[in-house]
Amino acid sequence: MTDTISNPCIRCGKERVRGKEKTLIMNTVNTVRYVYVCPDKDCQKIVEEELAAKAAKKLLLQTKKAPRAVS
Repeated sequence: MTDTISNPCIRCGKERVRGKEKTLIMNTVNTVRYVYVCPDKDCQKIVEEELAAKAAKKLLLQTKKAPRAVS
């Protein structure tokens, strides 16, 4: 069976390839998780930096929002 699902890079549009593999154990069940990356290493670096910046901004907004939620 072949994969027919497209998985393009969000920045350059190239088809992403399977990178790192992680094995997670949840309730005695082994689950394999694959991380897909852009084949262009420079592009992948930029994508990771953009995602880290978005995550930091989201965390900052959540910390600013938390005191208002308590009131």
